[in-house]
Amino acid sequence: MARELELIISGVSLGGLYALVAFALSLTISTTRVLNVAHGVFFVWGGALFVIFSQRLKLHPALALVLLTACFFVLALLFQWGIVRSLLGRSTHRLLVGSIMATFGLGLSMESALGYTWVTFVDPYPVFTSPLAMFPVSLGGVSLSGSRLVILGFVLVMVTSFHLFLQKTFLGKGARAMAQNFDGFLVIGLNPYRLSMILFTLAIVATAISGAFYVLAVPLNPYEGLPLTLKALTVVILAGAVLGLAEVTTSQFLGAIWAPAVSLTILFLVLVLRPTGFFGKGVY
Repeated sequence: MARELELIISGVSLGGLYALVAFALSLTISTTRVLNVAHGVFFVWGGALFVIFSQRLKLHPALALVLLTACFFVLALLFQWGIVRSLLGRSTHRLLVGSIMATFGLGLSMESALGYTWVTFVDPYPVFTSPLAMFPVSLGGVSLSGSRLVILGFVLVMVTSFHLFLQKTFLGKGARAMAQNFDGFLVIGLNPYRLSMILFTLAIVATAISGAFYVLAVPLNPYEGLPLTLKALTVVILAGAVLGLAEVTTSQFLGAIWAPAVSLTILFLVLVLRPTGFFGKGVY
């Protein structure tokens, strides 16, 4: 029973991070129609910078998170100004194709830069994880991973914050209006450039911080960013907890080497058997 509970907590915490990253991605897609293929790369960069700040520079984890937030706030503004702003206002087809090409190139460049920099200046072994000590928590005689519980708490706080933002704030309601009818959004006089800047800033910063929490439990390497974007797209049409539980169970019984194949297999099966997603409905 203890082993099963530990697997469930591990799967739900990992799936929660996937769901949070996927929500950030879907928020920007649904509002701006910009598909950020480099989304997962920001996740990996967040984990890498957190390890550098907390482990290499010996900063307190809270200060490391503050610096991480500041860095990705600036990076998100540059991303919106350099890529998103130049694409908004184009036709849907050109917007989608242009965003895929631009962000794919950006993602490859960021992956290569991180890999080269890490191996050259940080560690010849291109894998990073946070060694922060998270003491196990005893619950009903069962010892649970402190890192997994911290990740789960972070996910709950972030999901609640995003929900309140979308439901209770003027900008959140504007984002929902922009997702439902972009032309109507323009007619009533709202500024899509300002709102897209806010949304991409929130999405990229939240994704980077998620990467910092991810490395508390799971190692990352500089080249996992684009596959993580694919996982996020998988979660958009699939429950994050299902994917997290599937990966954890696969790692436990078949080995960690098979875990990355799970998301691809699930994505393929869902697209073939249920192309609108588990809970989606067809257009017709």
